[in-house]
Amino acid sequence: MAAVVDKIREDRKLERLSITVGVDGALYKLHPHFSQVVKETVRVMAPQCDVTFLPSEEGSGKGAALIAAVVQSINNI
Repeated sequence: MAAVVDKIREDRKLERLSITVGVDGALYKLHPHFSQVVKETVRVMAPQCDVTFLPSEEGSGKGAALIAAVVQSINNI
C-alpha cells in the first residue's frame, strides 16, 4: 500500500499526497490492532503521503464496478 500511494504521489509530481483508501476484510475489521498497525506502517513507509483508510462493505463488488466504469470511460475517449 505504501509503495502504491507513494507512486501515485510521484506520478502526480506532488510534494505531499492526501488520499483515501477503501479497505475490506475480516482481518482489518475484527483484529483489535491490525488497522492501527497498517496505518502506522504506511505512515512510516510513505511519509509524504497522508492516507486515510475507509472501511468498506462488499469491497470486491464495488471494486469490480469501479474497474468496469474506468474501462468504459477509457474506451469512450
